Amino acid sequence: MWNKYRTFADKLHIIMYTIPKRAASKLSSIALPIAFIAILLTSCMSNDEEVSVGNNTCYISGVTFNSFRRQLTAKASDGVTDSTYYSTYTASKWTFTIDQKTLLIENRDSLPYNTDLSRVVMNMSYSGGLAYYRASDAWDDDPWISYQSTDSIDMRKPVHLRIVATDNTERRYTLKVNMHTMDSDSLKWATVSSEEAISGAHPMKATFWDDKISVLVNNGDAVLWLTHGKNGLGGWDKQVTDLPTGTNVTSLTKGQDAIYVSTEDGELYRSQDGAEWTMTDSRSGLRLVGATDDKLYAVFDGAIHSTCTDKMEWSAEDMDDDAALLPDREITFITYAQTERLTRMVIAGNRNVPEDTCAVVWSKCWTGFESEEAESWMYYTRTWDNTAPMPMLTQPVLMHYDNMLMLVGGQSYDGKIKAMERFYVSRDNGLSWWRLQTIIPPTELQGTDGYLTSAVDNDNFLWLIAHGKVYRGRINRLGFARPDIY
Repeated sequence: MWNKYRTFADKLHIIMYTIPKRAASKLSSIALPIAFIAILLTSCMSNDEEVSVGNNTCYISGVTFNSFRRQLTAKASDGVTDSTYYSTYTASKWTFTIDQKTLLIENRDSLPYNTDLSRVVMNMSYSGGLAYYRASDAWDDDPWISYQSTDSIDMRKPVHLRIVATDNTERRYTLKVNMHTMDSDSLKWATVSSEEAISGAHPMKATFWDDKISVLVNNGDAVLWLTHGKNGLGGWDKQVTDLPTGTNVTSLTKGQDAIYVSTEDGELYRSQDGAEWTMTDSRSGLRLVGATDDKLYAVFDGAIHSTCTDKMEWSAEDMDDDAALLPDREITFITYAQTERLTRMVIAGNRNVPEDTCAVVWSKCWTGFESEEAESWMYYTRTWDNTAPMPMLTQPVLMHYDNMLMLVGGQSYDGKIKAMERFYVSRDNGLSWWRLQTIIPPTELQGTDGYLTSAVDNDNFLWLIAHGKVYRGRINRLGFARPDIY
């Protein structure tokens, strides 16, 4: 009966019809004055009342924007100087919430960096007779501006909004438009402590394992396992493993609950901590090239083979082209989820064939509704219309980052690309590759000699290790609470 949406007069009406008639007649002489007072009290809500109270109220029920402009910078045609331009983006992904108690209106997901807030058209829904606005830092005697839905308002600072009811009572809100203070697409590198074992003088392979960045290094005398906290603080923990010195550390890959590596003479080793390893199989020419949660993939006998991790019973995989097109040197590989139900594996690298001018790439994908064994490996045939094949780099490293494949490596075989000069990215799962313009490796690493490696941790940080230097960085928006809206 005491519904919060009823006015005081409504409640009085209920009382009048739920008491004896004799008492009601005595109350009737005071009912009308009390009801009149109740109407006056509900003409404009106080700060802590709900917006649903009464009919003659003054409040803002919604604030939206159609679009925003953003200032962007790109390289001019000369490739050196910067060129500035503006781009318009829709504002539908940014919701402005209204707190009817504090009278604060703001977007909790900040707008992209460099959004132009100097002239913004605002759509405001409100109940009341009149609506005004002015800067929040205006003097008390500064004039209010009558709100029009076509006005361009400067919102670089908070704005006060004033709603006036027909009886001249009012409510004043503060509208604050939040914007990121850093470029969402930029990345800043930070140095991490180094370690003599990862000086770049020996082969090494980095991966993210057991919540740490881990590096397997073969210095010729022993195989070392080095780990570093993913927060970038502190030093490296180094352990000497029991792996043979013939271990091909670049074959290091991880399954669901173990990591694996193969040796030059075809032995396969398994570990859970990176320090102690157990040989699980041995086959002539076996070279590990990938893993899923419960399967391993290797190349031997001129084909790709797979096995369940608990059986070691290898079977040849179906391939849609000649196995002679498989890479036989500088092999790199990656397994990643494209969507919640789609998994893809990519194997890439170079062939020891003089006429090759680009790397070779193979791919296989399957869904949770299909049998992984039933899917074929597909060779990315070089065609005339694909003008951006994967470059032939020494020591290529594949990563899956920001929903795309990313490639970094040593210098190209034709000498036109310096070591770690650029990142190359593929947004079509390895078919075409383009230089990434927005992010470049640290200057100190560009053109370096020696071995290199890279990895991505579960906080979206990129790790680069080369020439005794260790760097860590993350695209800014991947650290935001809502990276999906940029």
